[in-house]
Amino acid sequence: MQVTLEAISDDLNALRRAALLPSLEAGLNDDQMRALHHGEGPALVLAGAGSGKTTVLTRRIALLLAEGVPAESIFVATFTKKAADQMGERLAALLGEGGDAIIEKLWIGTFHAHCLRLLKTELTVLLGKQAGYFQIADENWQVRVAKAILGDKDWMGRGLPSPPFGLNVAFDPKSALSAVSAVKNRGFKVTEAERAFREHEPNWGDGTIQTLCKFWRCYEQAKTAKFDILAKKPSRRLDFDDLLVETLELLQEQPPIRAKYQAKFQYLLIDETQDTSSVQWEIARILSAVHRNLFIVGDVGQAIYSFRGCSPEATVGQFASAFPNGDIIRLPANYRSSATIVRVANELIGNSGMDSRYRLEMASTRDNGSDLETLEHEDAEGEAKHVAETLKAHKDSGATLKDCAVLFRTNAYSRALEEAFVANGVPYVLEGALGFYGRKEVRDLIAFLQLSVDRDSPAADEAVKRVINVASKSYGKPTHFLGGAFIAELETQAARHGWSLYKTLTNGQFKTWQGLAVRDFREMVKQVAQAGDSAELRLRRAREIGYDDWLLREEGHVEDEGNSRLDNLEELCVSCAAFPTAQDFLNFVAAQNKATENVEAGDAVEMMTIHRAKGLEWPIVFVVGFAFGMIPHHRSLRWFDEEKTQLQGDSIEEERRLAYVAITRAKEHVTLSWPLLHSTRVLSRSPFLKEMASLLEMPERVVKVVEETTDEGS
Repeated sequence: MQVTLEAISDDLNALRRAALLPSLEAGLNDDQMRALHHGEGPALVLAGAGSGKTTVLTRRIALLLAEGVPAESIFVATFTKKAADQMGERLAALLGEGGDAIIEKLWIGTFHAHCLRLLKTELTVLLGKQAGYFQIADENWQVRVAKAILGDKDWMGRGLPSPPFGLNVAFDPKSALSAVSAVKNRGFKVTEAERAFREHEPNWGDGTIQTLCKFWRCYEQAKTAKFDILAKKPSRRLDFDDLLVETLELLQEQPPIRAKYQAKFQYLLIDETQDTSSVQWEIARILSAVHRNLFIVGDVGQAIYSFRGCSPEATVGQFASAFPNGDIIRLPANYRSSATIVRVANELIGNSGMDSRYRLEMASTRDNGSDLETLEHEDAEGEAKHVAETLKAHKDSGATLKDCAVLFRTNAYSRALEEAFVANGVPYVLEGALGFYGRKEVRDLIAFLQLSVDRDSPAADEAVKRVINVASKSYGKPTHFLGGAFIAELETQAARHGWSLYKTLTNGQFKTWQGLAVRDFREMVKQVAQAGDSAELRLRRAREIGYDDWLLREEGHVEDEGNSRLDNLEELCVSCAAFPTAQDFLNFVAAQNKATENVEAGDAVEMMTIHRAKGLEWPIVFVVGFAFGMIPHHRSLRWFDEEKTQLQGDSIEEERRLAYVAITRAKEHVTLSWPLLHSTRVLSRSPFLKEMASLLEMPERVVKVVEETTDEGS
């Protein structure tokens, strides 16, 4: 009897599978088992919050490996590098001895990492070593180049060529880069710029559209080696979006390369598909065209990254048309949240306009409970005080603060909460952001305030060094050009004469152009000091005479996840209104900073934006700022009429999904609260509250703060 190598291999695979299968199937429900054992062909797994989808996806990869599928033939795409690392660790543990070596052969990582790997290999072969070489245009490079494009021709005194540099327009560089990134991820090319931007943001006017079109053309030109003149070693540049776009173009336009990778990858598994872009979806579709083993996992109810060009309608929503015979597997069981929380979340997301084929209604595996409450407060400070006092009582009862989270729509909302937590002795960790008074733009304005009060103290010296390079829009030579070398010379002169830095600016010896810039800076400080006695008047004056314009040009107003530096500045101006004098407010800020210094990471409540909370869970969750204008956020709103009486329903679809994500982070208890006044804005309750019918059965409390007492009524 002749025994072939193939037969031996089949027997080994069968033994390996039999040994591993019990651990892979352990604890899975029927729906999860169906996903685990899905055979050949495309499959969409609709996995709700707390459904165990990561477990299913990880075990399916382990099962494929146990069945003898070569590790290098499996392509796994995750949303973040952290998720890829964690999945690799779990896989290695499942596989046991030798698991790490197998994981090394897997293609497991983000789409960007996979595309970088592919391009480095194929561009060198296709174009040659020199022509195929490129460097990554990281965020620092991008912002520096964007400033040069939007600035004047003599930006930084460099005399840059125009084009691509020197548009000389007042536009936020980070906003411009974000807009270009979003439309590139939707598959648009620079030749389609105008249509791309109009579709991306219908509210933008013609001026904004034209500026962005010019910027995009110049930006693409600036990435060529010829114009990479701001780098020490000029070369062709690819930003992170280019990694995706150029990979897609290679697969579309180079049949040998396309055939190579289509043959290579027998199985493709994509996590968080609802938050992939059109370009990523097309890459996955092309790579799976031969073997047709595309296994994608997602939940359209948790799609919250449209500002990055991601659209569930263009990815998950295309599954049925792209794969008419593909399987759709639902994982509705929610193992995280109580039945009450699940019911309320289902009611909320049931109001969305999603295609019913891809909508998932969660099914709770836990008991009911009175574990959701709504609270209305007079103002944001009252809301923050109530949350802090509740958490303090929680801590004093012996419970753990690590079990609690406070979620908000934007980072600017953290200010009142941080102050209330410090006042009540509640330890906290602010994830993904600096504390409010540690944020750059906030510290800059406080530096101007410090100089308006006192110009000769050590604190004033630090303030001078912090803002001497902030340009004034009203006076002569911008101080932006003074630079670090000037500050070093300033310190030398000050030490020689025993002067403060500000006195040195008054009496020191400088070159003519430096003297003009120093004059501008001193005039700016003078105007801030003369604005009035209150901190608010002085801070607003600093913004009016130059700071906001400088921030737009140099730093950008918009941060990731829709957070705005301008929101932080407005929050700062409002927060100081309660203090009689500027010095009183400076004393308060100093106390806040001291209270948060050297805080050890121990038992502390976590605070973060809803975007950052995705994928996480806690027993107790507070969702604050649950008001119209915050959730949904005012920047997302679009109206049918100029009077703003008829809201376009589709403009709040993603905001509804954000609210859904926030509520489904909670295991046992969730509090939805909102103020009627935040900063200077009058607010009303979020319209999403009416969409959750079960809330009508629960008592709503109106919390009013009167001096040091709290009256609560229904």
